Amino acid sequence: MPDCLMVLHRGGPVDLTFTMGGRAVSRHIPKGGVFFLPAGLECDVSLHAALDTTHIYLRSDLFADEENGQRSRIEGLAPIFGERDAVLEHLATAIGDSISESLPASSLFVDPIAKAIANRFIALNHYKVASKSVHGAHRLTSRQLQRIRDFVEARLETDIRLSMMAGLCGLSTEYFLRVFKASLGVSPYQYVLSLRVERAKTLLCDDEQSLAEIAVQCGFSHQEHMTRMFHRFTGLTPGRYRRASH
Repeated sequence: MPDCLMVLHRGGPVDLTFTMGGRAVSRHIPKGGVFFLPAGLECDVSLHAALDTTHIYLRSDLFADEENGQRSRIEGLAPIFGERDAVLEHLATAIGDSISESLPASSLFVDPIAKAIANRFIALNHYKVASKSVHGAHRLTSRQLQRIRDFVEARLETDIRLSMMAGLCGLSTEYFLRVFKASLGVSPYQYVLSLRVERAKTLLCDDEQSLAEIAVQCGFSHQEHMTRMFHRFTGLTPGRYRRASH
């Protein structure tokens, strides 16, 4: 198989038998369990009950090491047989929801999430190596920060989960919180809010849209929410900012 395969078990628990290279492995898979098969490997799966799943095929280029000349990091990845991981569960669910809802320009949403899934598998499969490098790092790289910004700006009108942002960097949510704040001086939540306010500033220059419409496009829960956050960041209400910009 040229692509890596991830399967999210949306139902369960269920008993499965995986057979690779003539060796059978039985697992009791909980709801939310993850199966991962690296590219180039073959695996037969025997189901002992009906199971609801989401299958995600990950291109090999998603595992490229952008920091070191696009070198592939697939080699050495090990299969995963049904373990739970909250980050992967959230990311896979986001892809499934995007596809099932037939969102316009869904590739803008799916591609960054697929990259985040690949990064997460690398982190899980190379835990010992990753933990040494992660705990020795105190800042996110400029490439990681740009990847986060691109991802957030493409999804500002949606619910942006912390686990998705952490997955983009292949980090746990707890460690991501620490290195993110150390890198930018603000929490991920405040960072997302600041980008929502920046988007609102741009849209407020257009008199054809109401404040309520702008609030929705920027991902605020309602107009009052936008007004409170806008005032917190700028010292002005959206209405006063709009009048001052003309």
